[in-house]
Amino acid sequence: MPEPSGPAITLDEVDRHTQALFELLPKPQPKWANHDMTFGQLRLLFVLGQAGQVSIGQLADKLGVTNATASELIDRVERRGLVLRMHRADDRRVVDCKLSEDGALLLAQIQGTRQQSMRRVLGLLTAQELAEFDRLLQIMAERLSTAIQSSVSTEGGTQVNSEMSRPSPKPGAGEGRP
Repeated sequence: MPEPSGPAITLDEVDRHTQALFELLPKPQPKWANHDMTFGQLRLLFVLGQAGQVSIGQLADKLGVTNATASELIDRVERRGLVLRMHRADDRRVVDCKLSEDGALLLAQIQGTRQQSMRRVLGLLTAQELAEFDRLLQIMAERLSTAIQSSVSTEGGTQVNSEMSRPSPKPGAGEGRP
């Protein structure tokens, strides 16, 4: 694909533009923010929302923590009524957990707030600009997927597409796009 004409832009410049955009957005406090939850607890809700009912061991694997840490997280969120815990009928030693109705509602509120913000920002684009933005997102997803597949299939270590591992040029260095 040919390089677009015009001045080269660095990832640092894109990051600055992204930060400026988000600083301009209104920041009303959503209802769900009153739950005073830690990042780990919120992450737990998102994992359960995606995975559905899972054992404590499976949850620990998904979160990258020990079973004890996962169990402690579940305890704290369960006390808030956001998660349910139950023993399996076929093996009482295994404890499964899933979002409660209140947990699913809270997760839906969080995701709704994010979607509203995204719609507000993307609503600034024309139909043609939105189509181009979507095209670029698809390209990024395809390249990242290829890089991940390539690193998984490489034995003896991880290997990432050289395009992704190349350091970004210094601002004003006159190099091509990162």
